[in-house]
Amino acid sequence: MSVEENLRLYAFLWGIPREVAKARTEEMLELFELGEKRRMRPWGLSGGERRRFQVARELMHDMELLFLDEPTVGLDALTRTRILDYLAARARQGLTIVFTTHILHEADRLCQRIGVMSDGHLVTVGSPEEIKRAYRGARNVEAEFGRPLTREEAASLRELLAREGEEFALVEAHDDLVIFRARNAEALVADVAIWSRDHALEIERIAVEEATLEDAFVRLVSEPRPVFLPSSEVD
Repeated sequence: MSVEENLRLYAFLWGIPREVAKARTEEMLELFELGEKRRMRPWGLSGGERRRFQVARELMHDMELLFLDEPTVGLDALTRTRILDYLAARARQGLTIVFTTHILHEADRLCQRIGVMSDGHLVTVGSPEEIKRAYRGARNVEAEFGRPLTREEAASLRELLAREGEEFALVEAHDDLVIFRARNAEALVADVAIWSRDHALEIERIAVEEATLEDAFVRLVSEPRPVFLPSSEVD
């Protein structure tokens, strides 16, 4: 059977009405960029095309719960983005999706609740923001000033950051740019702003590195024992 016939057969097996199955087949062929492959046999598809076909087939019928095991492996960035957007839309419509992935920014983008596995054990469960906030660790801060710092100003600023910073480390310092790494990054931004005002020194730019789920994951799996975040239970 061809790719198109496979999709329609799958809909038939799940009792999808003929007209609905026809429309959904076209939707899946377009979404997964298989329109030009509709008359091919599945075994004639490339590895990435076959992966897209497998996911498309699972989405042909209506369900309340969908399990997807790394569905975007081998897909290009554009197709991956389109599929994730589609899954997010289906989730907003009430579909519950259990989604396993090693691509952590996918989990951050798509999932409302995440369980982190390490060595076969569930080590934490929480929303992406809860996990990032709890395990993000130290982050970089870049502060760029309107003029070069004098030697005395640079020494004063380094002393302030080292004194106030939690897990503080100075990454680099130039005439008008200071980059440091600290766990309490936001608090130090306020300290830098107050310090620059007291020294009549204009700040051109200040930026805190965004916390990522990948950073949190690396820190989390290094913990000696499971830690569960205080998160609301799912009904």
